[in-house]
Amino acid sequence: MRRFEHPRANLVETDDGRIRVEVLGRVGIRYTEDDRSCLIDSEVLASEKPAVAVWRSSIRSWDPPHDDEALSDHDRERILANVKEAFASQDWRLDVIG
Repeated sequence: MRRFEHPRANLVETDDGRIRVEVLGRVGIRYTEDDRSCLIDSEVLASEKPAVAVWRSSIRSWDPPHDDEALSDHDRERILANVKEAFASQDWRLDVIG
């Protein structure tokens, strides 16, 4: 299992900086993997501990300049697994929709 750090509010990253997960206010997560990133639709949930819902179908493409690289179902599952691991490291809840 990787080690995650929480360098500032709403940001969790691996200790080597390779994976970054940032909650962007109430309706988005910026996921970064090495030099590629993508936006994941999300919604902050009302609960006792931090909780966010994300939509699997919202992981559609990498951001420019990598937008010409296709995202496979395998990529989507890896991204979601990394986000889940980052959230779990902070004792945050993640609900995946779809």
